[in-house]
Amino acid sequence: MTGLSQELEELIMNIIQYISYKQAFLTGIAGLMSGMLLGHPGSLDINGGHYMGPSYHCHMSGCAMPDTFDLGRSRRDGAFTNYQNRERFFNRDDWSFEEDFDQDCQSTRQEMLILTSRTEIKYTNPRNCVVRTGEWLDEYTGKTFTVAVQIDIDHVIPLMYAHTHGGDRWMPDKKLAFANDPLNIMLVEKQEIRRKGDRGPNRYLPREEFQCEYAQLWNVLAEKYDLQLESRDRNKVRKILESCPDEVLNQSGLQ
Repeated sequence: MTGLSQELEELIMNIIQYISYKQAFLTGIAGLMSGMLLGHPGSLDINGGHYMGPSYHCHMSGCAMPDTFDLGRSRRDGAFTNYQNRERFFNRDDWSFEEDFDQDCQSTRQEMLILTSRTEIKYTNPRNCVVRTGEWLDEYTGKTFTVAVQIDIDHVIPLMYAHTHGGDRWMPDKKLAFANDPLNIMLVEKQEIRRKGDRGPNRYLPREEFQCEYAQLWNVLAEKYDLQLESRDRNKVRKILESCPDEVLNQSGLQ
């Protein structure tokens, strides 16, 4: 690859390897989740209900029904869509990413820490389940960290953003795949994660050196999951990509 920093080239190659390694996991999620469709989720959203397959169930007085399965939602969202109204129906349990689905005692976060460390990993216990130290580059800030608890998982496209922009209509297996997709996962300083929140690229961008790759990730993920970006975010992504050198976009491996 050319036009990219050595660190970013290594990160992309590691991600590609990770995707291949975890292909069985990602394609096997549907089978794992099929039984969950028949069961009750672990918690309720702040509205007092929960999704169950292609339906929504209320369990508390005052619980409202979302517009998720309204006939009008068969069309794309418009300029006047109130995305904030959908936030109360978000349930983080539907988008779990701290699970050990392949039963190796390491959650998605731990596996990403192991995969992306630039030095030898040290663990907190003999079973090698939880990472203690290593060396990680936070692509958002450009900072380097050596203690695992200083960084955490950030989803490039936030889970709440996905939920309010069409992800609420997804079946459980697709929500889980999105939350655990290595292309959508970055290890980032906790303070920077709080600064970003659930904002799209119109309201948050990482350091300038990573903005081309960041915008490209938004573009690739939105296309992969058929996620409709808000017009202001879509325009921001387009403007960033138009200003990026062709060699960066062509060699990033994300197109």
